[in-house]
Amino acid sequence: MSKILYILVTICVLSWRQTMGDDFVECLISANRDNIDSELGYIDPISGSVLTIPEKLTEDLSSIQVQCKKNSQTFTNKIRLTLDDSGKDVIDAKNYITVTCGSGTLSPAILTAQTSWCSTGCPLLPTDPSTNWKVVYPFPLLSTLETAAPVLQNSELEVSVTCRTGSAPANGGSSAVTTKCTNSGYNPNLRELITCVPGCTDLPKTGNVSASPAASTTSGAAPYNIGDIVVLSCAQSGYKVSTTDQITCLSTQRWNDVRIPVCVPAMTGSSAIRASALASVNVVFVLVMIMCSFGYQ
Repeated sequence: MSKILYILVTICVLSWRQTMGDDFVECLISANRDNIDSELGYIDPISGSVLTIPEKLTEDLSSIQVQCKKNSQTFTNKIRLTLDDSGKDVIDAKNYITVTCGSGTLSPAILTAQTSWCSTGCPLLPTDPSTNWKVVYPFPLLSTLETAAPVLQNSELEVSVTCRTGSAPANGGSSAVTTKCTNSGYNPNLRELITCVPGCTDLPKTGNVSASPAASTTSGAAPYNIGDIVVLSCAQSGYKVSTTDQITCLSTQRWNDVRIPVCVPAMTGSSAIRASALASVNVVFVLVMIMCSFGYQ
């Protein structure tokens, strides 16, 4: 019975292949094998370890994540130029390139005619919506040479990382705002850099200014969300805030009034009248010169 079942299954598979066709065409990796083995490896999707690049991509292994073997290296500017923006984003965030075999062609074609892929340094830090970072590099760190990494290794110069306009530091998130390109990559690494999320920052307040509602303390959230309306007031009697007393977190994830509120004396009664009167007076200054006649002083 089992033999009959096996035969029937085999016939069905062969019939399906004949009907649907087996269109997969293997992709040969034709780049210099010695150079590939010395510079590159691919990430095992199960163990995460770095393995030797195979001779070809097959139906069973049709896509691989290629990375530089040395932690001190990343892909050169020349390799980056062969990628679209999404490919560059993957390098910046994860430092690997996904190579796929389709209809007998490798895409991107970095494993065909290339002879060198990696150089000492770091990729650019990601600034896409996944991080919401604003990154500023010291000028000497950046390179546009084809054979170089985009960010050169330097244990002294720091890269500044802050939340870009329209985002805020997440409550309880990572907080490092500087990093360096070192022999082992970025230090602090990307997971340790500031966590930025959409929303508005906590309000910069001075003195006795209070805000209602208070900023959120929920882990992973921004202090204020889009649409939040905050009322500002002064606890001390006879004082008022120097700015508008009500502000809104806009859809642009910025406050509609960015001035820093402080508490100032509130002018009432006669003080307000005097201030109004003084404001309406036009003061004219006249310069008078007095001189003595000749021979007198």
